[in-house]
Amino acid sequence: MTTGQDMNARIRAIWSAVDYNPIATRETLISEILVREIGVHAGERVLDVAAGTGNTALAAARRGALVTASDLVPANLARAAGRAEVEGLEMSYEVGDVSDLPFEDGSFDVVLSTFGAMYGPDHQRTADELLRVCRAGGRLGLVSWTPDGLAGQIQASNAANLPLPPAPVGPPPSRWGTEQHCRELFGARVATLTATVRSHEFCAPSALAQAEMFREHLPPLNAIYRTLGQDERRLLLERLVGLFERFNVATDGTLVGVSDYLEVIMTVAG
Repeated sequence: MTTGQDMNARIRAIWSAVDYNPIATRETLISEILVREIGVHAGERVLDVAAGTGNTALAAARRGALVTASDLVPANLARAAGRAEVEGLEMSYEVGDVSDLPFEDGSFDVVLSTFGAMYGPDHQRTADELLRVCRAGGRLGLVSWTPDGLAGQIQASNAANLPLPPAPVGPPPSRWGTEQHCRELFGARVATLTATVRSHEFCAPSALAQAEMFREHLPPLNAIYRTLGQDERRLLLERLVGLFERFNVATDGTLVGVSDYLEVIMTVAG
């Protein structure tokens, strides 16, 4: 097994170990805004890359698009399929790596990824794959957490402890949350690029309640937590609570944790 295959196997194991859907379903508005802003139309061929449990794929399907959801983790796609069935929506599903998408060149009119493509270990290769599978004149829509925002800070805190095999050292995932990095990755291969910073709100009865939810349902954090001793677990939760409190705008003792993200919409050059 190659290093890449080993890493993919570990990622599948981590993301299959816990149910991520309780977090994902609280981020559906982000996907709805993305598909509206990029202008998904009925009948268009749409690919949701690193689709997770299907937020963005479902948002596009609700607009009548012909949607394919792709993800490295079969369990995520199974959950996406269940959600689609409940809504009476039809979608296709394909297990795939963001660095080696299993689709022909120019297969899609619109290629989307919400907090997904940003986790490909090789940023340039991931960008190249997104461009490859989108037709000339088609659109790319990406959503990524900003480095200085709440989620970006949580990711930075987790990264040093994530139990994954060695990988080539590269920029952190949150670099996708900067306009400059996206322009460098796609360059002249896109005719237009519009970047907009938006905000998501993590809402809970308290910072501690949200931290506990993340500990239970955020797969990378849960994987870290399970490797720690009792004292280390307590410190991890304290750090997480501190981050939520730092970004909390609520004044009544509850949590409204504001987390900035970057929405990038591009048109592929002809």
